[in-house]
Order: sequence, then structure tokens, then C-alpha cells
Amino acid sequence: MNDRTTEVEIKLAHMEQALNELSDVIYAQQNVLDKLNNSHDALRQRLFSLEGGGDGSENNNEKPPHY
Repeated sequence: MNDRTTEVEIKLAHMEQALNELSDVIYAQQNVLDKLNNSHDALRQRLFSLEGGGDGSENNNEKPPHY
């Protein structure tokens, strides 16, 4: 019985370590996702301002200058 208890405790310790490592990986990935989302939002804002603040649909109906 003592050997089985020791084996279970060893397995539990390995599982706790693996869980902590996975938690750290998820935390790091969330930080990367947050940074990417912030960059994406900033780029969308910049594009919106470069388009003149509109949705760009009024420019799509105009003929190019060479017509």
C-alpha cells in the first residue's frame, strides 16, 4: 500500500508541475493576443482616419480622373 501511495504522490506532483507550466503558457499567449488586438485596433483607427473618417463608400462611386 505504501508503494502505491508514493506512486500516486509522484504522479500528482508531475501533474501539478505540468498544470503550472500549461498555465504559464496560456498566460503568455494571452499577453501576445492582447498586444495583437491592441495593434489591430490601432491599425484600424489609423486606416479609418486615412480614409477620411468615412466608410469609403462615397469614393467607390466616383469615376477615376481619366474618364
